[in-house]
Amino acid sequence: MTVDVAGCHAVLHLDRLSSNLAMARSMLDRGARILGVVKANAYGHGALAVSRALERAGIDGFAVDSPDEGIDLRQAGIASPILVMNPLCPGDASPMIEFGLTATVSDVEAAEALHAAARRAGYPANIHIRARSDCAGLGTDGDAVVSLLRAVRSFANLRVEGLFTHMIGPYRDDPVQIGREVANFHTLIDRLPADLPKPPLVHAITSPGLFNASAARFDMVRLGAVLYGIRMVEAGGAPFPFRPVMELVSRVAHLCRLEPGDDIGYGPTARRRSGGPTGTGGKAAMIPVGYADLPYLLRFRDSSVLIRGRRAPLIGEAFMGKVLADVTDIPDAALGDEAVFVGAQGIETITVEDIGKANGIRPSAILMLGPRVARRFSGHLAGQVEGVK
Repeated sequence: MTVDVAGCHAVLHLDRLSSNLAMARSMLDRGARILGVVKANAYGHGALAVSRALERAGIDGFAVDSPDEGIDLRQAGIASPILVMNPLCPGDASPMIEFGLTATVSDVEAAEALHAAARRAGYPANIHIRARSDCAGLGTDGDAVVSLLRAVRSFANLRVEGLFTHMIGPYRDDPVQIGREVANFHTLIDRLPADLPKPPLVHAITSPGLFNASAARFDMVRLGAVLYGIRMVEAGGAPFPFRPVMELVSRVAHLCRLEPGDDIGYGPTARRRSGGPTGTGGKAAMIPVGYADLPYLLRFRDSSVLIRGRRAPLIGEAFMGKVLADVTDIPDAALGDEAVFVGAQGIETITVEDIGKANGIRPSAILMLGPRVARRFSGHLAGQVEGVK
């Protein structure tokens, strides 16, 4: 028997994943492919559960950062193409081939290692060439792409399936930088020699570029944040038709009186908000969630939870496994009340965008959950992923 007594749990609405995927397809040209980005445990949502749900919804493939992430998916039965986006360490070539992962190649040394591993395995390997955009250290400089392509095509056991770059301008919502990056990548493609045909899959944009870099959609896009319903950029106030997939919920475990000057954290400034709005004390709710569960709590600013449909400001400093919320203005707050960190309660909503803006954190980082946070699944696909993390 499984006993669920988690201090915090994440509710994952898997039907929203599939509807967000369908919405993304409706914004692209017919036939354009979508790679679902499931790196970093699918932005905290659970890579295996998300991958299973998206695979059943018809995703074209997945993108991860490292070989171990791809191998975990393969061993769990994910059959779709998996692109490993980080540069290849030559020592990882053999497991990449063994598990049918698509490697990113930015230099001849990586290509040679893959070629040798594929020759030993007895079957060819697909690779994508990564060209540098404005992001230092990632990819081959534009003027070296042709020589790398030429070298790679001389390896009989390698198939150049894709050519891609990673744009920075869309994340900054900077039209000048976006224009420069798009133009440079188009120029690179247009200047490929006749004996080096364009690879079948060219891709450049991620979730922000869906809204502000339409000229760079090419054959495929790599989408993470929008599939999870996370808005990374305002893009001039463009409508955002994607729904958040995750809610984060806990419960009030203890109620206490706060007196002016009470310590509510280890640091010397942790008593600054312990006196309540009038300086005469107040009432606090202890919630069994700390920075070990939600890392943004380590240095939170202007953050709240929802209790009984109202915002209860977080006060003091979070501990490793607990945090206090000021419920002075919620006199009927009681033990066991639901406390929503991300999600809706009544007419109020707290979003990762709200938290990110208040704390100077990218919204996609808010849901990088600690291992104690349990995941519960909602939607018609829930029964197919129960029991996975």
